[in-house]
Amino acid sequence: MKKNIIIIGGGAGGMTLAAQLIKTMPQNRIMLFDKGPYVSWAGCPTPYYIAGQLSFKSVVHFSPDFFREKGIEIYENHLVHKINFKEKTIEVLGDKIEDTIPYDELILSIGGTPIIPNFTGYSPDIEGLFRLSHATDAKTIKEYIEEKSPKKAIVIGGGFIGIEMAEAFYENNIDVELIELQNRLMPKLPEDISQEILNRLQEKTIKVKLNSELVEIISEDKKIKSIRLSDGEIIETDLLLLSIGIKPNISLLSESNFEFEANNRVYVNEYLETYIPNVYALGDLIFNKHKLTNAMVYAPYGDVADKQAIVLSKVLNGDKSLKWKGVSGSFATSIFDLKIAGTGLNLEEAKELYSNIKTTNLRAMPRISGFGEKGVKIDVIYDDDKKIILGAFATGKEAVAQFIDSFSIAITHKIPIDELFNIDFPYSPTNSSVWNPLVALYRKVYK
Repeated sequence: MKKNIIIIGGGAGGMTLAAQLIKTMPQNRIMLFDKGPYVSWAGCPTPYYIAGQLSFKSVVHFSPDFFREKGIEIYENHLVHKINFKEKTIEVLGDKIEDTIPYDELILSIGGTPIIPNFTGYSPDIEGLFRLSHATDAKTIKEYIEEKSPKKAIVIGGGFIGIEMAEAFYENNIDVELIELQNRLMPKLPEDISQEILNRLQEKTIKVKLNSELVEIISEDKKIKSIRLSDGEIIETDLLLLSIGIKPNISLLSESNFEFEANNRVYVNEYLETYIPNVYALGDLIFNKHKLTNAMVYAPYGDVADKQAIVLSKVLNGDKSLKWKGVSGSFATSIFDLKIAGTGLNLEEAKELYSNIKTTNLRAMPRISGFGEKGVKIDVIYDDDKKIILGAFATGKEAVAQFIDSFSIAITHKIPIDELFNIDFPYSPTNSSVWNPLVALYRKVYK
């Protein structure tokens, strides 16, 4: 029987799911609604697009028409403003559809929204004040820089996006100042890596103020003028980016009487099913089980949403052989020529769960040192009783994420360090060093 499968949200997870379903369930009607003008957009490339290093094609991979040609009904600029879970309908507002539409299966892929504390003077209408959570935000920032030629930019927040955007503004020849509430940048990283990031920004003349809090946004004629910090300092600026983090976008669900878990969280089971029959959720909307701690954590990453979409496509096909088992905290980023990646638990997290935690440092080489390669520094956290790796964090100029890939596999499957020693890793002077870091780790642990 032909089903009406409705997907709300055209980001990474929603579009991956739609593309899979049209291939495996072409007999069904697949409808996707997004309130914005773009679908198939990616958040991670946006700072590099703003920096002029990538084209907009790297942010928005495919047009709505591309998917329409595949048989998917795409409705961009259409707002789903109400869901009736009892009647199994959605209410849509748009230029093509303004109606109540029934569904057989409903997928919530509505993403996240930027965290905006209650700053004095804040208004979303202030010219020169930006957030970055969507392709439309990236295009608006890019156009503002091109049209207004700002001389000074302030970034609030020293996390992934904040630091990447500080670099993007720098690449646009803008004087940049980054404000961070904590006593160091990216505080979940090992302290030496946080310091390395700080050094790299300062080398590029990007000013960084730690232990500083934004308390007031000052505008004039609805244009950004300056900000005031908690210590009373006033800093003038032409552009202000708020990058304090994101949270699940639950407004639609709140208006639809969805029953949340504690702290307004959306949980799903291993098949991405919510507590409501025939209603599923994925991506930045949901919390995920951490594989090492079993705690529910927020993981707003496109690759996570893509994998969830693959699981859900099989579930909707009646195949529950593939399950969503959660995340282990893997990430990668870069600050200028410094590449950073990590996975698993940091030292503080590990100490909360294990009694005999030890750390060590490794130097991994993408090729032999004769080629002038300085290599990748890897901080490893391990349980000295069970001899298993709990976390790894790496910095270098290349191959960083590739090294962390191996550590992520070892952590996920809890492979003992002595077993890692017996894995046959390849060696080539131009591709790798003699000692793979997982093998070198054995020599560190067992001496």
